Amino acid sequence: MERALRAGTEQNAWGVIVKQARLVMRTYSTSFFIVSRFLPATKRDQVEAIYAAVRYPDEVVDTFPIAPPERLRLLNRWSGWYEEGLKAPTIGAALEKGVPCFLASFTRVVRERGIPPEHYRAFLDAMRRDVTPRPFETLDELIENYIYGSAIVVGYFLAYVYGSKTEADFQSALRSARDLGIALQLTNFLRDVSEDQKR
Repeated sequence: MERALRAGTEQNAWGVIVKQARLVMRTYSTSFFIVSRFLPATKRDQVEAIYAAVRYPDEVVDTFPIAPPERLRLLNRWSGWYEEGLKAPTIGAALEKGVPCFLASFTRVVRERGIPPEHYRAFLDAMRRDVTPRPFETLDELIENYIYGSAIVVGYFLAYVYGSKTEADFQSALRSARDLGIALQLTNFLRDVSEDQKR
């Protein structure tokens, strides 16, 4: 964060943070990292910023060796920083407010690409539900109250970055992102059943 603050310009700060975001993606998702190399540089950098912003809350929920109340505290603090980042006009202004670098860069992507801010709020709500899980009565309830935030909106982030030539194409991309998010999350549930039962 200090290196980004000392970077001098908005673009230099962005470059410093994206390098770190790239390292996060490379460390945690080799396949996604490799595929993202084929994107144009600007879009690739934005995808890396998105990945870093969703990785930390996911790690808080899944791997930090802390009790549920502490997980919720960290997620709530992260959520507060997100809101501060949205109010800041630049990465530097966000960093000066104490916003973590990955949220400072992500909120820049939100502003530049017109991503509705409520999508990341829904993601963080889903992460909180992971900390205090409850059963859902129907598949539709599961999709709308959990999968929407845990997977669908991540596809939406990418759709906004990738863009489209027409509004109709963009709406089609959002529908596809929704369907793919549901399929991937349900697949993850099946993959993780055994591990989750041990918890």
